[in-house]
Amino acid sequence: MEKTKLVAFTFDDGPLPYADDSTAMRILKTYEKYGQTATFFYWGERINDASAPEMKFAQSIGCEAGNHTFTHCPLTEKTVEEMKDELKKTSDAVENVLGVAPKLMRLPYLASNETVTATVDYPMINCSADSRDWDNATTEEIIQRIMDVEAAGELENAIILMHEPYATTAAAVEYLIPTLMEKGYRFVSVSELAKQNGVELQKHTIYGKL
Repeated sequence: MEKTKLVAFTFDDGPLPYADDSTAMRILKTYEKYGQTATFFYWGERINDASAPEMKFAQSIGCEAGNHTFTHCPLTEKTVEEMKDELKKTSDAVENVLGVAPKLMRLPYLASNETVTATVDYPMINCSADSRDWDNATTEEIIQRIMDVEAAGELENAIILMHEPYATTAAAVEYLIPTLMEKGYRFVSVSELAKQNGVELQKHTIYGKL
């Protein structure tokens, strides 16, 4: 029997105002349908009473919440105190909704420098492949990029960068999860991917592939 191959899809820039047919809920319902999980890096300013139900649903199906700063500004443009404030406000907002603070973060625009890495008191999760859904990609282009990574033998243990506000992404996820499961993949959160690979994620460290 072929061994299970792990992959972590990650979704930035939520949460969104709750609606059954929102792009975020389409993504989450696909994960629920197939019994898989992911990590969602939340933009603090977008956490409110309207978007909290999405976060709670994600948590209920085993998905992981991460910190994506409060204003989604490159931390390379912030002072040390401003960086700490960006992270704390988002952490507090997530904890207020879910009862647990995020343990991981993703840098806006993946922008970093020595001051950022020295200041950010989290493991920083980059990516090993970018779906480029943010760059006006069509559903077909997103699917093709991921399948190209798979064909190259680079998808196992990869961290894939995606964004929850796009309909193209939701449609791609609806196709990719069952398709890749048939190829022996299991979708997990970043923390689960690290655990399964015996990696202890360290603060002040940027991770791409585990």
